[in-house]
Amino acid sequence: MILLRTETSPEDVGGMHAAEGILTSRGGMTSHAAVVARGWGKPCVCGCDALDVNEKAKVAKLTKDNKMIEIKEGDWISINGMTGEVIMGKQETKPPEISGDMEKFMKWVD
Repeated sequence: MILLRTETSPEDVGGMHAAEGILTSRGGMTSHAAVVARGWGKPCVCGCDALDVNEKAKVAKLTKDNKMIEIKEGDWISINGMTGEVIMGKQETKPPEISGDMEKFMKWVD
């Protein structure tokens, strides 16, 4: 489940916790959604200008490749938190990988 919102607030924490990932049309790397998702190790794409979310109707419209795509509750979408990409349909996932200096640092922390 990917939580789609215009932006998140503290009232959304329950849904954010239940979601596998978060996608917002507003925000950036220091926004509420991004900070919470990063802390929980969840993928997040914030500030997707091509996304228009109608939270009351539970519908979003995504402009991709000059086409308007309607996303309804229950539709499969995938997100890539590293690239900011929104992918229509279900994609294979893999656990995050840590390497290099970050891997060394995390071993010290452990």
